[in-house]
Amino acid sequence: MFRLLQIAALLAGLVYGNAAGAAVEKISLYSHYTTAPFAVEGGPPQLSYTVRLAAWLTAQSAGRYLFEARQMPRLRLNRIVARADWPGVVAWANPLWFSDPERQRFLWPSALMSDRNVLVSRQVDRLQFPVQGPARSLRLGGISGHFYADLEPLIQRGQLLREDAQNDLSNVLKLQHGRVDIVVVQASSLAYLHTQMTDFDQWASVSPTLQPSYQRYLFTSTANPQLMAFLQQALVQLAQAPEWAELREVPLP
Repeated sequence: MFRLLQIAALLAGLVYGNAAGAAVEKISLYSHYTTAPFAVEGGPPQLSYTVRLAAWLTAQSAGRYLFEARQMPRLRLNRIVARADWPGVVAWANPLWFSDPERQRFLWPSALMSDRNVLVSRQVDRLQFPVQGPARSLRLGGISGHFYADLEPLIQRGQLLREDAQNDLSNVLKLQHGRVDIVVVQASSLAYLHTQMTDFDQWASVSPTLQPSYQRYLFTSTANPQLMAFLQQALVQLAQAPEWAELREVPLP
């Protein structure tokens, strides 16, 4: 009899273990950024906000979700989120960047952080910002797939000729060699650029004219209301977590 009880308990444990294992849902946490701190690849994982966020959300879910950080080119990410019931979560986004200003197309929990763009030129060029009526069209280095609302009127008028690169570091190297006149850099990446280019302050000039700040969010499909509810609750905890204190400050140049 005791032996039968042992076997029954073992079987129950196996069934429960399998059920619990099946209950863990894998969630892709997408970042389309190729520059720190949001890039998934190309640097130490502990320095990637996306890798850290995936681990943190997994821990907060207490076995319900397993978040996996994935780096995805913006054009491919656009195709993924165009599907009605796409799985996963996109990180570090803004509704305007994904054609959802009214937040009806996707589900958006609370903001993750504030950020802003900064304009960088070469000290030798002595460019003044904001750029208004320059004597010649200036070459603007942007990032492929990114939209710069405040500079778009100048681009439309031909005062800025946009040339895109794949990441901030490539763009800044183009600026250093005179292939563009101005580059747009996210303020959250400035610390990374300083580590990659130790002579940055010797030749580069960061405009003291601040670009407007913007919010970065997570978002998911409207087919994922339960996931949305979890994200909203988790972000309340994140806003109070000491390990995420750096997200609560608007980066300044």
